[in-house]
Amino acid sequence: MLCHFRIVSFLEQISHLPSCTLSGGETLIKEGDCLHRLYFLLSGKVQVSRDDVRIAVIKTPGSVLGEMSVLLGVPSTASVVAMEESSFYIAEEPVSFLDAYPKVAIHMARGLAHRLDSATRYMVDVKTQLSGCSDHLGLVDGALDAITHRDLKDKATPDV
Repeated sequence: MLCHFRIVSFLEQISHLPSCTLSGGETLIKEGDCLHRLYFLLSGKVQVSRDDVRIAVIKTPGSVLGEMSVLLGVPSTASVVAMEESSFYIAEEPVSFLDAYPKVAIHMARGLAHRLDSATRYMVDVKTQLSGCSDHLGLVDGALDAITHRDLKDKATPDV
């Protein structure tokens, strides 16, 4: 019940934002496009895919879409397509919006933290399964290690 209350309270905080509705099959975000807005799922269901591989199906009201592109200052890292009629709130100037609404930024950070935790758990599971492999599958362990420990100093960090 507490979780439902948080979502309802969150949606009330952003209810002043403009909204849009898409029909099933319509694209909200196209991978590779420059994105200068955040979307908040109000209702419906969307599919997130990267390189034509489905990553997730999202149907939880309050879910944030486009945050990676906005926060990293890069083109969209995935496509988002409505699987059924879906409605969204839109934050047109996302950085200014997040500055003005820190509780929304925390909500978004929690979502990112949950996704990172899931990816980390999956990575640990894969590394555990492959730990004894000496053939080509063992290379995956080295690749995962390189990804998680790569030096990000050279990456430009957008002003936030």
